[in-house]
Formats: sequence, structure tokens, C-alpha cells
Amino acid sequence: MITGFLVSFMITFFGIPSVSRIARIKNLYDVPGTRTSHDEPIPRLGGTMIFAGIIISSVLFTGLEKSVELKYIIAGLLVLFFTGLKDDIISLVYYKKAAGQLLACVILVIFGRISISLNCEYFGSQEICNIVNVIVSIIIVMTLINSMNFIDGIDGLAAGVGIIASLSFGTWFLLINQTSYAVICFSLMGSLIAFFWYNVFSRRYKIFLGDTGSMVIGFLLAVFLIKALELGSGNSTISISEIAPSLSLAILIVPVFDIFRIIFVRMIHGKSPFKGDHNHIHHQVLLITGSHLKATSLILFVNIVLILAVILLRSLGNSTLIPFLLLISVTISFLLAFYIKNNNTTA
Repeated sequence: MITGFLVSFMITFFGIPSVSRIARIKNLYDVPGTRTSHDEPIPRLGGTMIFAGIIISSVLFTGLEKSVELKYIIAGLLVLFFTGLKDDIISLVYYKKAAGQLLACVILVIFGRISISLNCEYFGSQEICNIVNVIVSIIIVMTLINSMNFIDGIDGLAAGVGIIASLSFGTWFLLINQTSYAVICFSLMGSLIAFFWYNVFSRRYKIFLGDTGSMVIGFLLAVFLIKALELGSGNSTISISEIAPSLSLAILIVPVFDIFRIIFVRMIHGKSPFKGDHNHIHHQVLLITGSHLKATSLILFVNIVLILAVILLRSLGNSTLIPFLLLISVTISFLLAFYIKNNNTTA
């Protein structure tokens, strides 16, 4: 685990300056617009080095040759990498990007057989249950891929959420003796910490994830989620396994709540769910704090508090903890909107 973390960290840390220089030479910038909150163009190929760190660490340290699942994870990542890279360079139309995402999901879920397992008692037959499992799993992966893209609007947020999630899932996998998945988690964490430095603190080599990075992170978090639900629910020796659904939701509450909230808000205002705007929660927090670092730190702090709260209150069970998480999220959303409205701040 430590070796994978260090290797991925070093690949990303020492690779980003070169990528940043290439992006500037080729004029591959993320220009200020409706989705980002920056005043100047910033290079957007940071995800390439995150991808490189994860792939190399996974191949070297996870026993890839013995795992069919890991081969399909890598295959799905490759599809998303090239889809995201093309989008970062020439800007793909949405349906072409969605086609690449769907292909990666099909590779993972159908060929890699990484999917959730719903209770078949409700579906009448195993065949129908299997079909539902596949459909729901693909929806989950697609949702997380796009949700990470949605929250990548202020410095450090997507990377910070990824760091918290990879640390949480990595620790979880260690507790249930899933070493290969723990290695991937900590490899992702290493790459994201290196990227976080350049994205948040570096002036000379400041860089964005781009779609390459956000889609790769979202895809891996979806894999971690599905495997945690599958493996955690079947392990009665670990107390947190009994609250696998609520703990997973707490870990991923920032991207999951934001994507459903923003789609709902856009639809009730008659807008396309996929048209970018500044109505995300992170934009609202940024309006209040006035600083990318403060906004990111506050959101990540709440994320950590909710994870710890679920662990400490695990005796309440999923039937109480999941509504609790949703109630807290909705309450925070309303409080932000109320504060902005009553302080004459425009989102």
C-alpha cells in the first residue's frame, strides 16, 4: 500500500510540471465560463498524470495478472482516459462523451462483472434480478462519473473529495482483507494529493483536472462503492459492514447530493440538466467564503464530520442514518440559499 501510494504520488508530482508546460504551449486551457469560478485561463490536463500514477501503481502492486476484475477496471479507465483527453483537447459534444462513459460502464459491469447484488426476492426470477443489477450498476457508475465532473468547479474540491473517499474506502478494504482494492485506493490518494498541491497552491504550474481526471476519479469511486457494498455486506466480523449503504453515502455525499440537487434545480427552472451554471453548492459556499481554499476546506470538513457521525452512530442502522444524511444535506442547501438571498449575493 505504501509503495503504491508513493509511486503514484511521485509520478503525478514530477509529471505535472511537464504537462502544464505542454498544455500552455499547445494553448490547452480551461477558459473562464459558466462552470468554473476563475478569472484567467488555466491548463486542464492534470488528469493525465493522475491516470498515469494509478495505472502504473495498479499494474505493479495489485497482482493484476491474477485478477480478472482488475483487468476490466483498467480497460474501463483506458476508455475514459482517451474520451476525456479528446474532450479536453477538442471539446466533444455531450452524446459522444456519454457514449465513451457508457462503453466504460459496460466493460466494467457486464464483462468485469462488477455490479451490485439486489435482493432477488422482489423480482420473481434470477434472470430479471440480474438484468436489474446490471442496469442499476451502470446508472451508479454513470452518475458518479458525471457527479465528479459537476463538482470540479473550484480549486481542490474534486481532488479533496477523492482523497477523503480513497482513504475511507482504502481503510475499509484493509479491514475486510481486500488488499488489491486497498492498493488502488491508496494509489489514487497518492496521485490526488500531488495534484492537489499544484491545483490549490502552485502559481507557476497551476493546473485543472480536466474531464480526463474527473471521469477517471468518478469511475474509480464507483468501483470502490460497488465493491464496498458487495464485500462489506457479507462480512459480519466488521461492525461498519452493517451500515455499508449509509457509510458509502456519507463518503460520497458531496458529489451524489450535488448532482441530484443541481439536476432538480435546473429542471424546475426549465433548463437543461447538462447546461453548466453557478448554482452548485460549491459555488454558493464560494460566494459566502470569498476564497476557493476556504470553500473547499469547509465542504471537506462537513464531509469528514458526516463520515465520522455515521460511524459513531452506526447502532442506529441504515434506516435511520440514510434519512439523517439526506436531511442534513437538504438543510445545508436551504441554509446556503437563504443566506445568499438575504445578503443580496447573486449566485
